[in-house]
Amino acid sequence: MPTIRVPFTITARPSEPVASDNPPVVGVTTFDKVFAGPGLTGSSVVRMVSAHDGTGPLAYVALERVQGRLGDVDGTFVLQHVGSISLGVPSLALVVVSGSGSAGLAGLSGTGAIEHDDDGATLTLTYALPA
Repeated sequence: MPTIRVPFTITARPSEPVASDNPPVVGVTTFDKVFAGPGLTGSSVVRMVSAHDGTGPLAYVALERVQGRLGDVDGTFVLQHVGSISLGVPSLALVVVSGSGSAGLAGLSGTGAIEHDDDGATLTLTYALPA
């Protein structure tokens, strides 16, 4: 299975109002991403629901619709994010939603990770397409 490691930029849209300002707070945010290759060029929209305790994030779930060119194939697919932070240590499960691939990416499966450092954000995705 091929693995790509691709940088991306991310821009947050204004967050939706939350029901309470008293922790724990649950909020909804939408993000726009642009992937700059190698391995993936395109863009995505992420819809995220998160919880925080007033001092930092606790957990989030999100769906991300990616549209672009993966390897040498065009199409769309959805990534599912499930993340948490426990005792200051982040964890993330990132998977391609089964059945979400379209056009040349029909049948796509895979898992991934997201890293943020001083150089920016990077998506690592290990994936498979049917033969």
